Amino acid sequence: MPTPVPEYLEKILDLVRDDDSGEVADYIDVLKDADPDKLGLALCTTSGHLYAVGDDDYEFSIQSISKPFVYALALEELGPDEVHKVVGVEPSGDAYNAISLDDTTNRPSNPMINAGAIAVNQLINGADSSVEERVEKIRAFFSSLAGRELRIDTRVVDTELATAHRNLGIAHLLSEFDMVQDQAHDAVNSYTQQCAILVTVRDLAVMAATLANGGVQPITGERVMSATASRVTQAVMSSAGMYDGSGRWMVDVGIPAKSGVAGGLIGTMPGQMGIASLSPRLNEQGNSVRGVRIFRELSSMLGLNLMSSDYYTAPGIRSVDRREDTTVVQLQGMINFPAAEKILHDLDDYRLVGSHLVLDVRNVTSFNKAGRLLIKEGIRKIRDTGFNVSIYDPDSAMPDYEFSDGTRFEALKDFSTSFTIDVPRDEVYSAICQPQRWWDDSIETTGGSVGEKGGEFRFDNDSTYAELTVAEADEGDRLVWRVEPTDRGGEDKEWGNTDIIFDLEDAGDGSTRVNFTHRGMHQREHNYADIAEEWKKRLTERLEPLIRKGQNI
Repeated sequence: MPTPVPEYLEKILDLVRDDDSGEVADYIDVLKDADPDKLGLALCTTSGHLYAVGDDDYEFSIQSISKPFVYALALEELGPDEVHKVVGVEPSGDAYNAISLDDTTNRPSNPMINAGAIAVNQLINGADSSVEERVEKIRAFFSSLAGRELRIDTRVVDTELATAHRNLGIAHLLSEFDMVQDQAHDAVNSYTQQCAILVTVRDLAVMAATLANGGVQPITGERVMSATASRVTQAVMSSAGMYDGSGRWMVDVGIPAKSGVAGGLIGTMPGQMGIASLSPRLNEQGNSVRGVRIFRELSSMLGLNLMSSDYYTAPGIRSVDRREDTTVVQLQGMINFPAAEKILHDLDDYRLVGSHLVLDVRNVTSFNKAGRLLIKEGIRKIRDTGFNVSIYDPDSAMPDYEFSDGTRFEALKDFSTSFTIDVPRDEVYSAICQPQRWWDDSIETTGGSVGEKGGEFRFDNDSTYAELTVAEADEGDRLVWRVEPTDRGGEDKEWGNTDIIFDLEDAGDGSTRVNFTHRGMHQREHNYADIAEEWKKRLTERLEPLIRKGQNI
């Protein structure tokens, strides 16, 4: 089954494609000559599912996006305490290339500004490392993050070094306060080569996903860094990754991010995914114009926001049951975009049998907008392969059942029936609480009372075994018996995890309306027709006469 995720990413690119505002970076010759119309987007989940659209194989220099990854490498090599002796973790409030240090500590404010990045670069591979060995250590680390061998664009290095006067000034200032040990030129050379490593949006999405996955590369499975290094890096990305606009970014977008002047932009959703975009035209702050718009759309359209109340991951699929010509897919938890993506990807690994598919969402607490749209689009694609699709949604967890083409889910209903009887509610309730007299004479109480919450009973006859607990009990109003799944022989699997519900209402003149529901027993369940007929017969021929007799325990 083709997943609809690439289609959603294409829609986002289409929303920003015609925006030609901004200018490419003109102070670096190689970047000045870049194609301004390049546009790419990639997303990699922590499960290792990579989706990419647009110019996803176009290589460009990583530039300042290298900063969080080199910071993570330094944390991995030395630990946070040592690293933070030379660089802070606070927003600076200054421009990214400001020649300034903290007045008290003489440290750069954070590793995302140039001063902090140069200081952190000098920590890699030890103070005695040569430029060549330090750069190779960084390149090899980036290659492990990306899952392929990356290379350095020497043209970018040569061009940037020719005009690196400001960074040389920063390096001299750092040397003055013993924050770097190398010669200023060597420090800037090493830092510049770090920024000239060539990547694609696919590479960056996987690299960001490794941060989001606690340091484990999600495709190769290799642990590239510790969970601590990943956590601290993403924390600093949240507070300083977008320089002096980081606070507004987290308010509006809510995705820890880092940009580069070649037009790249990455983001992480901790525990969920890494995201990367490319579009070379920059705004006045040096961030990709269309990249910023892409991330805003991802945040609003797909619900990807670290600060959102529905931000967390859930197991998604509770079970997949095959019943003759029907496959029942039961979901659970809150379904947001990451959960929906994983559900659809995992479904592709199951063998869907028969001609019917039932989406059972009785255990779903809610869908956010992106999760709902993605699930519906995925189920529509399954339908288009030849399946009849239905939804079982007794609590209306999914607000609407309409597909993108205007067609709708078939909504399955629980078996229910009702009758009115000229007996007061308390007497009706009392009669219902004698199941051994109207349901099955093999029923025995195993704990408490069948009419009080927490009570337990079972029946065990020649053909069926079942254990039930009293899930709700409001005397005279409502009684719910839950059929518990067991591994005992003779158990009817269709009955497991279903509820037997009685709701009682005044019908006037001392009469009672009895509303009966077998929740979880719907039209696509095996033997539904026989079970429904048995209930009708049991209620009309055994329970109603018992109620009329007024015989109590």
